[in-house]
Amino acid sequence: MRRPLAGTVALLVVLAGCTLPSNDPEPAPEPVDTPATMASASPTPPPRPFTVTTTEVPATFDPAAATTAADAIVALNAFSRLMVVHPQVAELKPDLARDCLYTSPTTYECDLPEGLTFHNGRALTASDVKFSIERAYRLSVPSSSIRLFDSLNRVEVADDLTVRFHLKYADTQFGHALATPAASIVDEELYDPDAVRPNEGQVVGSGPYELVTTAPDRLVFERFTDYRGALTGQIDEIQLEFAADSAAVEAAVAEASTDVVWRSLSASALERITTEMAAGGGRTESGFTRVELAGARVNRLVFRPASPFRDDPAVRGAVAAALQADRTLASVVPPTVEGSVDAFPVGGQAEMPDLGGQRLRLTLAYTSRAPGARDRAAVLRDRLEESAGMSVQLVPDTLEADLVLTDRPAWVNTAFGWLQPYVDDALPGSQAKIDQLVQSARETPDPATRNALLAEIQQQAAVDLTLIPLSVGPENMLLGPGTTLQGQPFGPAWQLGLWSLRD
Repeated sequence: MRRPLAGTVALLVVLAGCTLPSNDPEPAPEPVDTPATMASASPTPPPRPFTVTTTEVPATFDPAAATTAADAIVALNAFSRLMVVHPQVAELKPDLARDCLYTSPTTYECDLPEGLTFHNGRALTASDVKFSIERAYRLSVPSSSIRLFDSLNRVEVADDLTVRFHLKYADTQFGHALATPAASIVDEELYDPDAVRPNEGQVVGSGPYELVTTAPDRLVFERFTDYRGALTGQIDEIQLEFAADSAAVEAAVAEASTDVVWRSLSASALERITTEMAAGGGRTESGFTRVELAGARVNRLVFRPASPFRDDPAVRGAVAAALQADRTLASVVPPTVEGSVDAFPVGGQAEMPDLGGQRLRLTLAYTSRAPGARDRAAVLRDRLEESAGMSVQLVPDTLEADLVLTDRPAWVNTAFGWLQPYVDDALPGSQAKIDQLVQSARETPDPATRNALLAEIQQQAAVDLTLIPLSVGPENMLLGPGTTLQGQPFGPAWQLGLWSLRD
């Protein structure tokens, strides 16, 4: 602030002792705060954060325990891995690693760049990588991606920036395993080596986004500015909002109270939105466009290993026969994936195995928040009761059932990834044969030989019938006005990547 000159100060002192006439109006009285004026002067609420809406809620924030597509959202965005897979062509590239390569047929070596850090500022070194992979392997959470590491023998830290994986056999697919959630790198000083981290604990990774707020109805991610991998995000804050059901999501689209919708819409809601887009030149009235991922949603029916009916070939055959007329997918591996073969009969009238005249009672589990899962489960129940003479009880959100309906993607979009649910829980009489076929297929560098071995695995799956493919269809994503996708938008098998969103 400028100071007045000394002469000016003196003049003001003289004038202060005189009363001068003035024609200026009387100053207005100071306003008095009242409840009404205070209410009208209340601050404007902050703008809504960039919002992604879905109905499916992650059950765990620990990447070693990720078993669902919702779990994968946290694992793939808040944590980083050595490698990344582009799902459309299963192309393998470095993520956090500077480079990874085979230094011998059974040694896979990865180099890290200098200066890597976790979200909490602690340095990330090869020791953390070793700890993370060994921890995930030790925990071996069922249905996680850790079984893709079956060829691993041991992990060695050569120095702070070099980690070596010693393999039991020459596995040509090992790099793909390093792109899955179980390969996510965690802070060895923070994570328990022998237990899954509870969701109440702080989530600390090194991925493109940091999970900063957890609540029953939402998660909030902030962009990690020191991220050094291949999947850099651009939006500073993203809110992942959990809607109650498809109706709530459809209302959010109509009101434009969200920016992105991931899965979540029922078949009828999608039909209404499609009709609205057709009339609006490809946009809804609120300005949303649709991204359709062809062949990314695969519906399968799985016999749970603990079910007492699983060991009975007549029961497995009856379930498959009852559903054959309605099935449209003939392979455990989707037809767009290299190595897929049609091994399961579809359509026509299947011969029903003899169940000895007894009316069996089975339970069928489904995920209540998965789009359309309840309706699909009801159709399956009707077919099993009408054609196989069974009584089927639908039970939501549990694994304590005889049959489980699932539409989650593979952990990586390769034939090996899609075969994993069958391979992991093959029948005791088939397990040794399947394990040898898988090893041989992973060892061979020849694509033709590999595909022949993969075909044999799929044909055995059609004999065992512990996993029955049902249908394949598109995954759906809606983008609000001004929202776009850039770069490689998705995880290794079409999981949601927040890093690709732009506003």
